[in-house]
Amino acid sequence: MPQPQPSLRRIDPDILRPQGRGGVLILCEHASNHVPGELDGLGLAPALLERHIAHDIGAAAVAQRLSALLDAPAVLARVSRLVIDVNRAPAAPDLIPVRSDGVEIPGNRALPAAARQARLDAFFAPFHEAAAALLEAMLRRGERPAVIGIHSFTPRMNGAFRPWHVGFLHNRDGRLFRLLRDRLRARWDLEIGDNEPYSGRDLYYSMHRHGEARGLLQTVIEIRQDLVTATEGQEEWAERLALCLREAGVARNARDDSRTD
Repeated sequence: MPQPQPSLRRIDPDILRPQGRGGVLILCEHASNHVPGELDGLGLAPALLERHIAHDIGAAAVAQRLSALLDAPAVLARVSRLVIDVNRAPAAPDLIPVRSDGVEIPGNRALPAAARQARLDAFFAPFHEAAAALLEAMLRRGERPAVIGIHSFTPRMNGAFRPWHVGFLHNRDGRLFRLLRDRLRARWDLEIGDNEPYSGRDLYYSMHRHGEARGLLQTVIEIRQDLVTATEGQEEWAERLALCLREAGVARNARDDSRTD
């Protein structure tokens, strides 16, 4: 007989600078490792929730600092991607993962359809509703903002070293990737990944929904986690990205989305 599932309290994302005029909307889907108490830690030891499987280490701090530097609105999720990954399509098989980097997630096994829907309603929908509302407000103000995702990736995955300092994900539109890649290369000696450590052609849900589908400049920025674990690195990368976005004209004036350089 199916076990009764706990009711879930809605958790809205953190919203920073909703009136910001920086010309950029920042999304940070994996900002938190929080597991609501109703889910009893998903059956995991607390130490596992400190690992990269539960959140993108350093990403929240980079997003917060970048939002401040650019006066840009930002949306940061407040639940762990092990609870539900808001950067997956609602029907995706790994929306609620049963395994991550070799770790079994007991609280996600054999999840009834009603429990899956409860997580969509309580955690997934609030994030995307907030992102859509901010974007609509920016468009009403006459802006055509760029949409960027701030993520980080573990230096080792499945035993393999990932050498890139930063990677950019894109799908059908690589304009913003090229704008940022060229400026980062011109200033710093960096190993930059093009659709690394995985491809935006395979995984691009938030960027497609809020940016690509509207014809806006968009990209996901993936920074290697060992570079943004400490405060110094978080600030350094936020400042680098802010500088490059300004130099590219994206953060100063995002009304012209016809750029092709």
